[in-house]
Amino acid sequence: MNIEEAVTAATAASSALLSCLGQPVVAYHVTAIMRETDKSHARQMQLALMRRSIEALVDDGLEDLEAERFASQFHGRLGSAWDLLHMANDTPH
Repeated sequence: MNIEEAVTAATAASSALLSCLGQPVVAYHVTAIMRETDKSHARQMQLALMRRSIEALVDDGLEDLEAERFASQFHGRLGSAWDLLHMANDTPH
């Protein structure tokens, strides 16, 4: 898996988030997370993006619980994609 594939995997089924935050914004942040080689720092970046995602989804009209559920699924895809990317490649990105 390369960074582009990891970004694609993490953002799959994220049209609501891509719509309210903007595809370039989401792609930028997800790419930055995927490039981060320190797992702890990547998770911190991921949590910050999740908080912003929930805020943006609620501002865009989703109910809190629905936004949190969506963000949780997105969070899981991000973590899985990061793990796959960094397990396959032991070199910095």
